[in-house]
Amino acid sequence: MPGELTLTEIEKLADELYSFGLKHIVYSGGEPLLRRDFVQICEIFSKLGVKQSLLTNGLLLEKRVGEIQKYLKEIIVSIDGADANTHNSIRGLNSFDQILKGVRSAVGSPEKREVSIRTVLQKRNFRQYPEMIELAKSLGVNRISFLSADVFSDSFGRDTRGYMESNENILLNRDEVKEFREIIEDAITKYKDDFDRRFISESPEKMFRILEYYEACIGQGEYPRNTCNAPMVSAVITSTGSILPCYFLPAYGNVRKGKVKELIKGESIKKVRRDVKDYVLERCKQCVCTLHVNPQRAFRNKF
Repeated sequence: MPGELTLTEIEKLADELYSFGLKHIVYSGGEPLLRRDFVQICEIFSKLGVKQSLLTNGLLLEKRVGEIQKYLKEIIVSIDGADANTHNSIRGLNSFDQILKGVRSAVGSPEKREVSIRTVLQKRNFRQYPEMIELAKSLGVNRISFLSADVFSDSFGRDTRGYMESNENILLNRDEVKEFREIIEDAITKYKDDFDRRFISESPEKMFRILEYYEACIGQGEYPRNTCNAPMVSAVITSTGSILPCYFLPAYGNVRKGKVKELIKGESIKKVRRDVKDYVLERCKQCVCTLHVNPQRAFRNKF
Protein backbone atom coordinates (compact mmCIF):
# COMPACT_ATOMS: atom_id res chain seq x y z
CA MET A 1 0.00 0.00 0.00
CA PRO A 2 1.16 3.61 -0.49
CA GLY A 3 3.51 4.70 2.26
CA GLU A 4 4.48 1.21 3.39
CA LEU A 5 8.11 0.18 3.71
CA THR A 6 9.52 -1.04 0.42
CA LEU A 7 11.39 -4.32 0.08
CA THR A 8 14.64 -2.36 -0.23
CA GLU A 9 13.88 -0.48 2.99
CA ILE A 10 13.02 -3.73 4.76
CA GLU A 11 16.30 -5.31 3.63
CA LYS A 12 18.24 -2.35 5.01
CA LEU A 13 16.21 -2.44 8.22
CA ALA A 14 16.80 -6.18 8.59
CA ASP A 15 20.57 -5.69 8.53
CA GLU A 16 20.27 -2.92 11.09
CA LEU A 17 18.06 -5.01 13.38
CA TYR A 18 20.32 -8.02 13.05
CA SER A 19 23.42 -6.03 13.91
CA PHE A 20 21.58 -4.80 17.00
CA GLY A 21 20.80 -8.38 18.05
CA LEU A 22 17.40 -9.32 16.62
CA LYS A 23 16.51 -12.94 17.46
CA HIS A 24 12.83 -13.31 16.56
CA ILE A 25 10.43 -11.45 14.28
CA VAL A 26 6.64 -11.86 14.37
CA TYR A 27 4.70 -10.71 11.31
CA SER A 28 1.32 -9.30 12.25
CA GLY A 29 -1.16 -6.89 10.75
CA GLY A 30 -3.47 -6.07 9.22
CA GLU A 31 -2.70 -9.12 7.15
CA PRO A 32 0.95 -9.86 6.25
CA LEU A 33 0.08 -12.25 3.42
CA LEU A 34 -1.46 -9.40 1.43
CA ARG A 35 2.08 -8.33 0.57
CA ARG A 36 3.04 -9.99 -2.70
CA ASP A 37 6.70 -9.81 -1.67
CA PHE A 38 6.17 -11.57 1.67
CA VAL A 39 8.31 -14.51 0.53
CA GLN A 40 11.17 -12.14 -0.28
CA ILE A 41 10.83 -10.55 3.16
CA CYS A 42 11.03 -13.99 4.77
CA GLU A 43 14.11 -14.79 2.70
CA ILE A 44 15.86 -11.65 3.92
CA PHE A 45 15.47 -12.59 7.59
CA SER A 46 16.09 -16.28 6.92
CA LYS A 47 19.54 -15.51 5.53
CA LEU A 48 20.29 -13.70 8.79
CA GLY A 49 19.24 -16.71 10.86
CA VAL A 50 16.35 -14.85 12.52
CA LYS A 51 13.48 -16.94 13.89
CA GLN A 52 10.19 -16.00 12.16
CA SER A 53 6.53 -16.42 13.12
CA LEU A 54 3.36 -15.39 11.33
CA LEU A 55 0.05 -14.14 12.73
CA THR A 56 -2.57 -14.41 9.98
CA ASN A 57 -6.32 -14.29 9.45
CA GLY A 58 -5.87 -17.41 7.34
CA LEU A 59 -7.73 -16.30 4.23
CA LEU A 60 -4.67 -16.53 1.96
CA LEU A 61 -2.97 -19.34 3.84
CA GLU A 62 -4.07 -22.20 1.57
CA LYS A 63 -2.81 -20.27 -1.45
CA ARG A 64 0.54 -19.24 0.00
CA VAL A 65 1.52 -21.84 2.59
CA GLY A 66 3.66 -23.81 0.14
CA GLU A 67 5.96 -20.87 -0.52
CA ILE A 68 6.22 -19.45 3.01
CA GLN A 69 6.08 -22.26 5.53
CA LYS A 70 9.72 -23.32 5.27
CA TYR A 71 10.80 -19.94 6.61
CA LEU A 72 8.52 -19.91 9.65
CA LYS A 73 8.86 -21.34 13.13
CA GLU A 74 5.11 -21.06 13.71
CA ILE A 75 1.95 -20.04 11.88
CA ILE A 76 -0.73 -18.66 14.19
CA VAL A 77 -4.20 -18.47 12.65
CA SER A 78 -7.00 -16.34 14.09
CA ILE A 79 -10.34 -18.13 14.29
CA ASP A 80 -13.24 -16.48 16.10
CA GLY A 81 -15.77 -19.28 16.33
CA ALA A 82 -16.15 -23.04 16.39
CA ASP A 83 -18.61 -22.97 13.49
CA ALA A 84 -19.14 -20.94 10.34
CA ASN A 85 -22.12 -18.96 11.63
CA THR A 86 -20.30 -17.71 14.73
CA HIS A 87 -16.97 -16.96 13.08
CA ASN A 88 -18.50 -15.32 10.00
CA SER A 89 -20.85 -13.16 12.05
CA ILE A 90 -17.93 -11.81 14.07
CA ARG A 91 -15.71 -11.26 11.03
CA GLY A 92 -18.50 -9.95 8.81
CA LEU A 93 -17.21 -12.20 6.02
CA ASN A 94 -17.91 -15.76 4.91
CA SER A 95 -14.37 -16.88 5.65
CA PHE A 96 -14.60 -19.83 8.05
CA ASP A 97 -14.39 -22.66 5.52
CA GLN A 98 -11.54 -21.02 3.62
CA ILE A 99 -9.56 -20.53 6.82
CA LEU A 100 -9.98 -24.19 7.78
CA LYS A 101 -8.66 -25.17 4.36
CA GLY A 102 -5.61 -23.05 5.03
CA VAL A 103 -5.04 -24.57 8.47
CA ARG A 104 -5.33 -28.10 7.08
CA SER A 105 -2.90 -27.24 4.30
CA ALA A 106 -0.37 -25.92 6.82
CA VAL A 107 -0.80 -28.90 9.18
CA GLY A 108 -0.47 -31.36 6.30
CA SER A 109 2.55 -29.69 4.73
CA PRO A 110 5.77 -31.74 4.56
CA GLU A 111 7.57 -28.79 6.16
CA LYS A 112 6.04 -29.79 9.54
CA ARG A 113 6.27 -26.37 11.17
CA GLU A 114 4.19 -25.49 14.22
CA VAL A 115 0.61 -24.41 13.50
CA SER A 116 -1.66 -22.95 16.14
CA ILE A 117 -5.03 -21.27 16.53
CA ARG A 118 -5.73 -18.06 18.42
CA THR A 119 -9.24 -17.08 19.49
CA VAL A 120 -10.40 -13.79 20.97
CA LEU A 121 -13.16 -14.69 23.42
CA GLN A 122 -16.03 -12.23 23.57
CA LYS A 123 -19.80 -11.95 23.90
CA ARG A 124 -20.69 -13.91 20.76
CA ASN A 125 -18.33 -16.84 21.17
CA PHE A 126 -17.40 -17.34 24.85
CA ARG A 127 -19.88 -20.24 25.13
CA GLN A 128 -17.87 -22.00 22.41
CA TYR A 129 -14.71 -22.13 24.48
CA PRO A 130 -14.88 -25.96 24.79
CA GLU A 131 -15.89 -26.31 21.14
CA MET A 132 -12.87 -24.25 20.06
CA ILE A 133 -10.61 -26.68 21.91
CA GLU A 134 -12.29 -29.58 20.13
CA LEU A 135 -11.95 -27.81 16.78
CA ALA A 136 -8.22 -27.33 17.38
CA LYS A 137 -7.86 -31.02 18.17
CA SER A 138 -9.76 -32.06 15.06
CA LEU A 139 -7.53 -29.87 12.88
CA GLY A 140 -4.36 -31.40 14.30
CA VAL A 141 -2.73 -28.11 15.28
CA ASN A 142 0.00 -27.91 17.92
CA ARG A 143 -1.87 -25.65 20.31
CA ILE A 144 -4.67 -23.16 20.83
CA SER A 145 -4.49 -19.86 22.69
CA PHE A 146 -7.13 -17.42 23.92
CA LEU A 147 -7.28 -13.66 24.49
CA SER A 148 -9.76 -11.11 25.77
CA ALA A 149 -11.08 -8.57 23.28
CA ASP A 150 -9.18 -5.29 23.29
CA VAL A 151 -11.84 -2.58 23.61
CA PHE A 152 -9.64 0.30 24.78
CA SER A 153 -7.21 0.97 21.93
CA ASP A 154 -6.93 1.41 18.18
CA SER A 155 -4.27 -1.28 17.87
CA PHE A 156 -4.20 -3.79 14.99
CA GLY A 157 -6.00 -1.33 12.69
CA ARG A 158 -9.11 -1.19 14.83
CA ASP A 159 -9.65 2.45 13.81
CA THR A 160 -9.09 2.02 10.07
CA ARG A 161 -11.40 -0.74 8.87
CA GLY A 162 -14.75 0.94 8.48
CA TYR A 163 -17.58 -0.29 10.70
CA MET A 164 -16.46 -1.30 14.16
CA GLU A 165 -18.53 -3.22 16.70
CA SER A 166 -19.60 -1.27 19.76
CA ASN A 167 -18.31 -2.47 23.10
CA GLU A 168 -21.83 -3.50 24.09
CA ASN A 169 -21.68 -6.17 21.39
CA ILE A 170 -18.30 -7.43 22.62
CA LEU A 171 -18.27 -7.21 26.42
CA LEU A 172 -20.01 -9.79 28.60
CA ASN A 173 -22.81 -8.68 30.90
CA ARG A 174 -23.21 -9.78 34.51
CA ASP A 175 -25.14 -12.95 33.72
CA GLU A 176 -22.73 -13.88 30.95
CA VAL A 177 -19.71 -13.38 33.19
CA LYS A 178 -21.24 -15.79 35.69
CA GLU A 179 -21.94 -18.29 32.89
CA PHE A 180 -18.40 -17.93 31.55
CA ARG A 181 -16.96 -18.75 34.98
CA GLU A 182 -18.90 -22.00 35.01
CA ILE A 183 -17.73 -22.85 31.49
CA ILE A 184 -14.08 -22.31 32.48
CA GLU A 185 -14.45 -24.36 35.65
CA ASP A 186 -15.96 -27.26 33.70
CA ALA A 187 -13.25 -27.02 31.02
CA ILE A 188 -10.45 -27.12 33.61
CA THR A 189 -11.67 -30.53 34.71
CA LYS A 190 -12.58 -31.86 31.29
CA TYR A 191 -9.38 -30.74 29.57
CA LYS A 192 -6.90 -31.21 32.40
CA ASP A 193 -4.49 -33.18 30.22
CA ASP A 194 -4.64 -30.53 27.51
CA PHE A 195 -3.77 -27.83 30.04
CA ASP A 196 -0.97 -29.95 31.48
CA ARG A 197 0.67 -30.56 28.11
CA ARG A 198 0.14 -26.92 27.07
CA PHE A 199 -2.05 -27.79 24.12
CA ILE A 200 -4.16 -25.03 25.64
CA SER A 201 -1.56 -22.28 25.96
CA GLU A 202 -3.28 -20.42 28.77
CA SER A 203 -3.13 -22.04 32.20
CA PRO A 204 -6.37 -22.24 34.22
CA GLU A 205 -5.13 -19.18 36.13
CA LYS A 206 -4.76 -17.21 32.91
CA MET A 207 -8.22 -18.25 31.77
CA PHE A 208 -9.62 -16.79 34.96
CA ARG A 209 -7.69 -13.60 34.20
CA ILE A 210 -9.67 -13.32 30.96
CA LEU A 211 -12.83 -13.66 33.03
CA GLU A 212 -11.60 -11.06 35.53
CA TYR A 213 -10.90 -8.65 32.69
CA TYR A 214 -14.52 -8.84 31.56
CA GLU A 215 -15.70 -8.49 35.14
CA ALA A 216 -13.62 -5.34 35.51
CA CYS A 217 -14.98 -3.92 32.26
CA ILE A 218 -18.47 -3.88 33.79
CA GLY A 219 -17.38 -2.70 37.22
CA GLN A 220 -17.29 -6.05 39.00
CA GLY A 221 -13.75 -5.78 40.31
CA GLU A 222 -10.28 -4.53 39.43
CA TYR A 223 -8.44 -5.35 36.25
CA PRO A 224 -6.07 -8.26 36.88
CA ARG A 225 -2.53 -7.14 37.55
CA ASN A 226 -0.35 -7.41 34.46
CA THR A 227 3.32 -8.27 34.35
CA CYS A 228 4.98 -7.10 31.14
CA ASN A 229 8.43 -6.21 29.88
CA ALA A 230 7.63 -5.88 26.18
CA PRO A 231 9.38 -2.47 25.76
CA MET A 232 12.52 -3.87 27.41
CA VAL A 233 12.96 -6.90 25.13
CA SER A 234 11.09 -6.03 21.93
CA ALA A 235 9.69 -3.33 19.68
CA VAL A 236 6.86 -3.02 17.17
CA ILE A 237 7.63 -1.59 13.74
CA THR A 238 4.58 -0.75 11.63
CA SER A 239 4.25 -1.15 7.88
CA THR A 240 4.99 2.57 7.49
CA GLY A 241 8.07 2.51 9.72
CA SER A 242 6.79 3.84 13.04
CA ILE A 243 8.46 2.20 16.03
CA LEU A 244 6.43 1.53 19.18
CA PRO A 245 7.16 0.10 22.66
CA CYS A 246 4.35 -2.43 22.04
CA TYR A 247 1.13 -2.61 20.02
CA PHE A 248 -0.76 -0.45 22.49
CA LEU A 249 1.55 2.46 23.37
CA PRO A 250 2.39 5.50 21.19
CA ALA A 251 5.23 5.54 18.68
CA TYR A 252 8.53 7.08 19.69
CA GLY A 253 10.02 7.51 16.24
CA ASN A 254 10.22 6.20 12.69
CA VAL A 255 12.91 3.94 11.24
CA ARG A 256 12.93 6.05 8.08
CA LYS A 257 14.11 9.03 10.10
CA GLY A 258 16.60 7.46 12.46
CA LYS A 259 18.66 4.39 13.27
CA VAL A 260 16.98 1.76 15.42
CA LYS A 261 19.99 1.68 17.73
CA GLU A 262 19.53 5.41 18.36
CA LEU A 263 15.73 5.38 18.52
CA ILE A 264 15.50 2.75 21.23
CA LYS A 265 17.88 4.73 23.43
CA GLY A 266 15.84 7.94 23.23
CA GLU A 267 14.63 9.67 26.39
CA SER A 268 10.94 9.18 25.58
CA ILE A 269 11.20 5.39 25.31
CA LYS A 270 13.40 5.26 28.39
CA LYS A 271 10.59 6.97 30.29
CA VAL A 272 8.05 4.51 28.89
CA ARG A 273 10.18 1.60 30.09
CA ARG A 274 10.33 3.12 33.57
CA ASP A 275 6.56 3.69 33.55
CA VAL A 276 5.89 0.12 32.43
CA LYS A 277 8.20 -1.22 35.11
CA ASP A 278 6.52 0.95 37.74
CA TYR A 279 3.04 -0.03 36.47
CA VAL A 280 1.73 3.54 36.30
CA LEU A 281 0.23 3.57 32.77
CA GLU A 282 -3.54 3.09 32.64
CA ARG A 283 -3.21 1.43 29.24
CA CYS A 284 -1.00 -1.25 30.78
CA LYS A 285 -3.53 -1.90 33.53
CA GLN A 286 -6.19 -2.63 30.90
CA CYS A 287 -3.96 -4.59 28.52
CA VAL A 288 -5.14 -7.94 27.14
CA CYS A 289 -1.93 -8.97 25.36
CA THR A 290 1.12 -8.70 27.61
CA LEU A 291 4.58 -10.08 27.05
CA HIS A 292 6.95 -11.13 29.78
CA VAL A 293 10.24 -12.67 28.75
CA ASN A 294 13.31 -13.30 30.85
CA PRO A 295 16.00 -11.12 29.20
CA GLN A 296 18.53 -13.94 29.31
CA ARG A 297 16.05 -16.25 27.55
CA ALA A 298 15.43 -13.56 24.96
CA PHE A 299 19.12 -13.27 24.16
CA ARG A 300 19.37 -17.05 23.93
CA ASN A 301 16.53 -17.03 21.38
CA LYS A 302 14.24 -19.08 23.62
CA PHE A 303 10.89 -17.35 23.08
